[in-house]
Amino acid sequence: MARQGDLFGWKRPRSAPRILAHLTDCGDHGCVYQPGMRMVALFTCPRCEWESRWIEMPSVTACRKGIACEPCNAERAKARNSVARPHTPQRVSSGHAKKHQNRIASQSGP
Repeated sequence: MARQGDLFGWKRPRSAPRILAHLTDCGDHGCVYQPGMRMVALFTCPRCEWESRWIEMPSVTACRKGIACEPCNAERAKARNSVARPHTPQRVSSGHAKKHQNRIASQSGP
């Protein structure tokens, strides 16, 4: 069955891919873990050389998936938010909202 095309030409905007820090070391420290956690892992970002602290993870599979690199993703989010988007509505402060609010407040009795 063929995939149906967009009816009106609108497509859901995709989120930007995250930059992941990859697994450097993983193991069991032999102490008491939080419920559901069985491993500790250390991650390193190949892009910015950021290194995480030891993080408790539920399994080796979860460790191999990686975690989001905090500095790289914060930098991308900051750059993404600084660019003005044409579809973002700009709030224009008008006196109409205040007048309307004051009229409602004045109509209510004590």
